[in-house]
Amino acid sequence: MSLRKLPLLATGAFVLLWAIAFAGTHVPLHADVDELAFPHADKVVHSTIYAVLAIAAMVALRAWNFRRTTMLAFAVVGILFGLGIFDELTQTLAGRDCDPQDLMADTFGAALGVSLVGLLRGNAPPETVSPSDAKQ
Repeated sequence: MSLRKLPLLATGAFVLLWAIAFAGTHVPLHADVDELAFPHADKVVHSTIYAVLAIAAMVALRAWNFRRTTMLAFAVVGILFGLGIFDELTQTLAGRDCDPQDLMADTFGAALGVSLVGLLRGNAPPETVSPSDAKQ
């Protein structure tokens, strides 16, 4: 595989994950989710989904040569917050409730995913700039 295709593949993976999450949150439910597992199980699911989306977004942005900065982390959380709003508002079209607590769980998950990337990045060796890159 060519490294030139990596940004497109990483972006495609993010879009695919978001599409799966979006479709999954728009399936009409016939039973209360909390009754199926444990109290607030849906909040754990929302947080997990958005944590995975945040990690995928950070990987895709890194593949496009974005530097991992605090501003980028806030941007990813902000974008996922916007997608969470869109997700919650459109759930009413599928006969589901728009729950602000789900949006809070989405945002928490996005922040958690970005934080995990930051923590893992902290353990990685620092990026070095080769002399040829420094001249550009």
